[in-house]
Amino acid sequence: MLPPEFINEVKEKNDITDVIGGYVTLKRSGRISKGLCPFHSEKTPSFMVYGDTSSFYCFGCQTGGDVVTFISKIENLDYIEAVKFLANRAGMTLPEEGRYDGLSHMRMRIREQNREAGRFFYRALYSPAGKQALAYFHTRGLTDEIIRRFGLGWSPDGWDELVRHLNGLGFKRDEILAADLGFNNKSGRLTDRFRNRVMFPIIDLQGNVVGFGGRRFTEDAFGGKYVNTGDTLIYKKTNHLFAMNLAKNSKTRELILCEGYMDVIALHQAGFTNAVAALGTAVTQPQAKLLHRYADRVVLSQDGDEAGQKSIARSIPIMKAEGLDVRVLTLTGAKDPDEFIRRFGPERFKRLLEGSSNDIEYSLTRISGKYDISTDDGRLHFLREACEYLSGLGSLEREVYAGRIADKLHIEKSAVLSQAAASARRREQSEKAKEFREMAKTTAGVGSKVNPERSANLRASNAEYALIRMLFSHQEMIHRTAEKLPTEVVVTDFGRRIYQAFIEMNQDGQEITVSLLSQRFSPEELSEIVRVINGNGNFDGSDLDTLIRIIETEHETPKPQDAANLTEDELLKQMSLLKKKKK
Repeated sequence: MLPPEFINEVKEKNDITDVIGGYVTLKRSGRISKGLCPFHSEKTPSFMVYGDTSSFYCFGCQTGGDVVTFISKIENLDYIEAVKFLANRAGMTLPEEGRYDGLSHMRMRIREQNREAGRFFYRALYSPAGKQALAYFHTRGLTDEIIRRFGLGWSPDGWDELVRHLNGLGFKRDEILAADLGFNNKSGRLTDRFRNRVMFPIIDLQGNVVGFGGRRFTEDAFGGKYVNTGDTLIYKKTNHLFAMNLAKNSKTRELILCEGYMDVIALHQAGFTNAVAALGTAVTQPQAKLLHRYADRVVLSQDGDEAGQKSIARSIPIMKAEGLDVRVLTLTGAKDPDEFIRRFGPERFKRLLEGSSNDIEYSLTRISGKYDISTDDGRLHFLREACEYLSGLGSLEREVYAGRIADKLHIEKSAVLSQAAASARRREQSEKAKEFREMAKTTAGVGSKVNPERSANLRASNAEYALIRMLFSHQEMIHRTAEKLPTEVVVTDFGRRIYQAFIEMNQDGQEITVSLLSQRFSPEELSEIVRVINGNGNFDGSDLDTLIRIIETEHETPKPQDAANLTEDELLKQMSLLKKKKK
């Protein structure tokens, strides 16, 4: 484990606003910086960075924490790996490490196994037994140089050849299972996950092999067409893109997104080194964020079949939500980029790229193809769906494409704009209502999974949260508060645990920080704590007795759920009245 002193120094040298600002466009507003959350899609900023408490919180997806928590989540790293990432960012030299904890150790072992497995598959491809697999790659037009660059390989047609190889290197059964390189068959025997398949290593941005895709290359091969690594401690297919480790160095802010491994490899061999592939049928939000880190424009080059077109339709809004300029490549004369390159050559593919349509043109063409616009009924249905689509566009785009739709249907442009504007109003009202309901629910903290007692004890919980917020800001008051308010009097279990942690940390002479709290509470609990300590209301020493009195009263006479309806604003008003009565 890394020394706590080193971890604290890393956090001090990585200002949270600066770090997050490298991933999120932030706008300062008073004591906080605000932006669109990088962890979920939203149009109204609900992601807050609090410089004074070195924390962040999203009111949309209820995610919060400190700078290490943020890097861990956005880079898909565990805690120690995130600390190392930030240490490198600050130019700090890592101290000599001792033993890893359980999860970190297993992640390390999985990476080591994948590296060894990749070498094993590559050597097997060029062995006499791999002759047929190598011939398959050569028949597909791949050179030995491109095979080496991508680390392609072959998994032997045996039951446990890789397993025995890994055992010989000291890897144990539980480690092989954790890497998903083997599985227990019906008789309990540890068996190779990949058998008699051409192998495609999946490599992360740091150059680590995190998983594999295995493709059948003969009709009599065991299993389906593809066998892929399942989710492991270091790999989740929705977070990765095939060949992004190479494409990120292509020195262009445009990426070509393909459907399959062979499409990507064929394009790289033809000189299009900015090609990548999603490891599924459609782009996910994490993949779209990863794309946007290295590109401003993405050209979708999917197969021309219905599955490929559906994938494009699902991927476009996800990538648009991340601010990407999306283009769609229409292939003619070939089913995929690999076949197109082999049939027509790189120059023609380049011209095809330059003539790719934007996502709006593609979407409207797809809508038009669903209806027979030579009939009145078809024209009407096309107009309605097209205007609904236009309602999600900006005013300038809506103006341009409304004209094209009007010309296509031989109607007035004003009629198209009017219909689109009405759809836009309905859409905006619906989205605002939904966001307001979610924001209001989150701000109140009602329905919280980490504090299920809150809804039934809202008045007590509000007082507890106010007390926690006050003590975090005025830690010199913790000792005096502990003398007045016993831990067992705090009503909710979650509030009691936070209060107890504050007392213990204060007794140990520790300054209470979000980072230290992250070592005592789960990520979900820490998110709620961050929301609480950065909430509204300036509580100070003059409020202490009032807050304690409310908590004591609620402890003695807990309210039924239907009567527990005080909001935090109402709590503030009630406290003001109590103070006046006291005088």
